[in-house]
Amino acid sequence: MLVDQTLLLTQFMTLLAVLDPISHTTLFLTVTGDLDKAGRRKAALIAIPVAFIVLVVFAIVGQFILQAMNISLLSFQIAGGIIMLIFSLMMVLGQGGGHSKNPDVEGETPESLGVYPIAVPIIAGPGSMLAMVILMDNNRLSFFEQMETVAMLGLNLLIMLGLFLAGDLVSRIIGKHGANVLRRVMGILLAALSINLIAEALTKWLGLPPI
Repeated sequence: MLVDQTLLLTQFMTLLAVLDPISHTTLFLTVTGDLDKAGRRKAALIAIPVAFIVLVVFAIVGQFILQAMNISLLSFQIAGGIIMLIFSLMMVLGQGGGHSKNPDVEGETPESLGVYPIAVPIIAGPGSMLAMVILMDNNRLSFFEQMETVAMLGLNLLIMLGLFLAGDLVSRIIGKHGANVLRRVMGILLAALSINLIAEALTKWLGLPPI
């Protein structure tokens, strides 16, 4: 079977827009701001595979699970938006988000930060999960086409991993105070994105005009 290059390009660009590696690199730096170079590298090497597994598994079984539990995609989008909103408020208010001075505190080790919040919900958030469910529609695409989607996801996450691993250079440039300011700015932007996810779902549900 020949590879549909148009489909591959469409999937790659869609995931690139949803995952937004540059913005996620900024978030990665703010969350891991108190880790050293080795800790940041470990967090990146944990976060990317975990995010990949979560997104692929959810793309495969998510549609069945949501249908079995009678949960609509809009409800899932609202729930995910609320979780992201709570995390973004913690970033803005200086609670969590990697600001603790003691990396040994529970929830602040490279391993724990790599899983939460970097892998989930920053990378594997409601937006990327919904995108994967749509791109791997079980009722529309063949198994081969679904594997193409998985390959495009892997390529995007490899790009993100490269940016994460190069983040130490960016961290040295912006400095500690710059990272603190950046954390709060990105928290505000993440809060806006969360509100947008919730508002989009409510707009579709209630049949309101777009915001």
